[in-house]
Amino acid sequence: KRKLAQGNSAEQYSQSDFMSTQNLSLSERMLCAASAGMACWAFIFPADVIRSKLYAKSLATQSSLTTADGIELVRQMVRDQGFRSLYRGMTITVARAAPVAAAVLPVYDTVLAWLSS
Repeated sequence: KRKLAQGNSAEQYSQSDFMSTQNLSLSERMLCAASAGMACWAFIFPADVIRSKLYAKSLATQSSLTTADGIELVRQMVRDQGFRSLYRGMTITVARAAPVAAAVLPVYDTVLAWLSS
């Protein structure tokens, strides 16, 4: 922060100026991964619902669907079932994301460190 206030640009920071995952304990990295996984799924869930429904529809009709079909599907779902229909099933998906991300990130970090050495 002090370097930036003195007129240096963000590009002049080296990687050591920022906190790396090396400085975090395993439990802290797992907590960060779990939080990130949950936030990601909470954000993208409505799009995933639409993607899944469009995929199922394309398999049933044996045709390719367009973006306009997705927009129409959203309108139909909201009109017929309400806005909450875009979030049906989100609770279990977000709850599942936490332990998955918390387990995967430390494994990824370990394998990356092993391959880098």
